[in-house]
Amino acid sequence: MTNYRTDGNGQDIMLRVAALPGGRESGAPAGEKESQGAGPGRPARAAVEGGRRALSADAYEYIRSGLIRSRYRVGQRLVLRPLAAELGLSPTPVREALLRLVSEQALDLNDRNTAVVPEITPASFREIHRLRVDLESRLIQAAALRATPEELDALSELHERFQQACARQDEGMMAAGNADFHAMLATMAGLPLTANILHNLWARIGPLYALARTAPPARPPGVPHPHDDLIAALRAHDPEAATRALIRDADYARSWIEPLLPLESAE
Repeated sequence: MTNYRTDGNGQDIMLRVAALPGGRESGAPAGEKESQGAGPGRPARAAVEGGRRALSADAYEYIRSGLIRSRYRVGQRLVLRPLAAELGLSPTPVREALLRLVSEQALDLNDRNTAVVPEITPASFREIHRLRVDLESRLIQAAALRATPEELDALSELHERFQQACARQDEGMMAAGNADFHAMLATMAGLPLTANILHNLWARIGPLYALARTAPPARPPGVPHPHDDLIAALRAHDPEAATRALIRDADYARSWIEPLLPLESAE
């Protein structure tokens, strides 16, 4: 299960796989080289199999993080061999990761059996939006009752980085920073099963933020971002105020994204 957290600089370090590209000399699974001199037998095979599963999990986390943080766009093809080369892995664990994401409906397969970031209709987006608000409201309410000052300081740092990206009109970092902010909120709740379901929904939401690579509408001067109100409510341990701030944030995102979606068919 993905564990979202930050290091001392507030940077996202949720992935062990972050160092993968260029970090391994070959696509051999971890533990394979160690087992090669062990001779035939179940322990050596088990070590190879365990290493392959670990690499598949790493590839899965890397790709899912890319979806969540808007590195991939709606309609983008994730071609197996170039992606494996990017990660420094053999195709097998990457293929397993892609198929796992297909089974979770975070990716589709096209007629050439290539993984593709799925298109989302307005109806699907509204369904995902409602689910996201429901789940995240539950997590926010729990976080308001248990968040520590240290966690809230780290959350404020993430929001500051997000605001800096907004000031620079850096759309890529804005989308990634927003995803990191909400991912940390989910972690602070101490409800890992609910948080993981929300992360799966964010894997569908993230590519929408990359849909046009355009910034959201500017806020009027003096109007605080809902993240500011959300952090204030969490510091006050006020679940109701935190939920209201979350809903304002989600509705603002919906008002920006929904017009970018394709028109619904007349059927």
